[in-house]
Amino acid sequence: MKHSGHFRDAPAGARPSTGFTLIELMIVVAVVAILAAVALPSYNNYVRRAKRAEARSLIQAASLAQEKYRLSNSTYATATTDLSSCPPSGNCDSENGNYRLAISAVSAAGYTLTANAISASQQADSGCTAMQYAVSGTTVTPAPTTCWTK
Repeated sequence: MKHSGHFRDAPAGARPSTGFTLIELMIVVAVVAILAAVALPSYNNYVRRAKRAEARSLIQAASLAQEKYRLSNSTYATATTDLSSCPPSGNCDSENGNYRLAISAVSAAGYTLTANAISASQQADSGCTAMQYAVSGTTVTPAPTTCWTK
């Protein structure tokens, strides 16, 4: 008698191996969940730091442009459209469009630059949705300080 390899021909009590058991699948799901639980906070922290760096870059470029503007005009710019680091019309947004620059408290001795998160819900960094850089004479005050640390 020829062996056909069908289930009916298997020895009594033996089961064919035809896939994964529920236990094996649950183990895989548990391992993936553990990896996600470890990786997701790390990824979110990386995204937060990258967006903060984007805001700092926007502010630092604007600060240099303010000093350049003052050399030419003997006063600081009151509008972002006057800065060489910003477009001559429209909003002055960061490279990836996460922050928008605003100028306030302009005086003969200083100014305040603020990078405001365009979409606070996408920012996911509640403490740094508005990063400020205040210049008064030779004193520079970044705020909030936790947002300016690396």
